[in-house]
Amino acid sequence: MNQGDANVDHASENGLVVRESATAGRGVFTTRRFERDEFVFAFAGPLVDEHSINDFTHTIQVDHNLFVGPSGGLDDFVNHCCEPNCVLRSDPPRLWLVADRTIEPGEEITIDYATCIPVGPTLQYCCCGSPRCRHRIGTFWELDSETRKRYEQRGAVPKYVLEWSEVTARR
Repeated sequence: MNQGDANVDHASENGLVVRESATAGRGVFTTRRFERDEFVFAFAGPLVDEHSINDFTHTIQVDHNLFVGPSGGLDDFVNHCCEPNCVLRSDPPRLWLVADRTIEPGEEITIDYATCIPVGPTLQYCCCGSPRCRHRIGTFWELDSETRKRYEQRGAVPKYVLEWSEVTARR
């Protein structure tokens, strides 16, 4: 463990703390209640061009060929769940989390990684433990239509993901 990791473990930042997760190594957990639609936190990593990334661990796409890289903070530890309690909101280059429902103290903050993956194939297996676990994260376009519609209505699908669909439909 590096010194930065030790600092994250012991710090409680705005009602959030990093600790061991039962399903995915380390995760971000709440120390207070978050209400639906409440801002949880912003991603703070540097903006990185896709072509300069060797390891996509701790990166998340925010626009065409543009990713937020690791920050050494909370955002590096947000795990996937097929039934997440948060949604991503994106206005490039900014990226932040909003509670998708009331989140109680002690819950792990999760998002559905598929909402920001426009193309595949993806080989990420899922073991989130949700009753609706898909067992594979996949792309946004591989989600069932009801789930896609719900994410779109919640503003959780970045513009570049929706644009990818329009580009492909024209081919």
